[in-house]
Amino acid sequence: MQGKEKFVAKTYAGLEQILKEELEQLGAENCRIGTRAVEFEGDMSMLYRANYFCRFALRILWQVHQFTFRDNNQFYEEIYKYPAEEIMSVHNTLAFNVTMSGNMFKTPLYAALLAKDAVCDRFREKFDERPSVNKDNPDIQFNIHIFNNNAALYLDASGESLHKRGYRVSSHPAQISEVVAAAMVKLSGWKHDCDLIDPMCGSGTILIEAAMSALNIPAGFYREKYGFFNWKNFDRKLWEKIVNEADIKDDVPINFYGSDISTRFIGMAKANVQEARLSDFVRLQRCAMSESAPKRTPAYLIFNPPYGERLDMEDIEDFYKQIGNSLKQKFAGCTAFLISSNMEAVKRIGLHPSKKTTLYNGALECKFLRYDLYAGSKAK
Repeated sequence: MQGKEKFVAKTYAGLEQILKEELEQLGAENCRIGTRAVEFEGDMSMLYRANYFCRFALRILWQVHQFTFRDNNQFYEEIYKYPAEEIMSVHNTLAFNVTMSGNMFKTPLYAALLAKDAVCDRFREKFDERPSVNKDNPDIQFNIHIFNNNAALYLDASGESLHKRGYRVSSHPAQISEVVAAAMVKLSGWKHDCDLIDPMCGSGTILIEAAMSALNIPAGFYREKYGFFNWKNFDRKLWEKIVNEADIKDDVPINFYGSDISTRFIGMAKANVQEARLSDFVRLQRCAMSESAPKRTPAYLIFNPPYGERLDMEDIEDFYKQIGNSLKQKFAGCTAFLISSNMEAVKRIGLHPSKKTTLYNGALECKFLRYDLYAGSKAK
């Protein structure tokens, strides 16, 4: 691939701006914010770099064809024209994912079926064989975006979603996405210059993402595979060059403290921290938030308390009242951030947030709230 190509980085709603800034810092050109996405341009090294370094992207797509069509036949012919044999062999499996608006097709499924037939027919014409379909784990994942009679064909460079960093070996029943956790750390404004505390750490995701950020560990450091590894034009030497661009720190003069009232969840956190090889930096203990306190101040708290959605709470409003009491009594001199979808319960914290940001935790619309905790009367 020579010169500039067009790419799309997908993300969660609300994270488009920080993803755009991240891509620009990595060298992406002509970045434009879309809906849960950022369009950008670059060469193959930029494609590899975005997959390896982006903390706020869910997947990276490479636009390989763009066209308009007036009917099903023309749509088929345009997909047929794409030289898929330059990317895949007849022995690779493939799948198509279609997102659409407008009424050119009754369903995205039909458009996907038509596109699959076009690629397979091209292979049969050229090689007397056709590749197989694997909807669950394809070697080559195609995406098609259709808006009225305009279509763009993409190759999914990421494979599995980029939120699957590769360090999570134990899963919490109400765990937060690694991408959302990384965004919380970024949006808090924490500058890696003081201790970071998660007093309800669950499986440890926020702590791990914070430590990765402070130590400059790339988001993809623990991953073993990307979708583009299966492409015929995969350049392993270029990939190794991109990986070697990482400037990982040996140490930082701060600590990361996590606690949880559940012995099971602390066990999960320890397993994940160990898998991420961060045990020297992240200190974990089993205790309630009311029993924890900062080792030194100032410090940042970033945490994801239960919302009463996926973890049953007998009295969620009283639980949030206890959070407020702990913040006032134990964490004076700190800056606290929490995410929640339960704004009625949040009111029971009894503190006025100095900042509110809308974030999504899965399908749940949440508020990411900042509390400045002062010693003395202001914290009461």
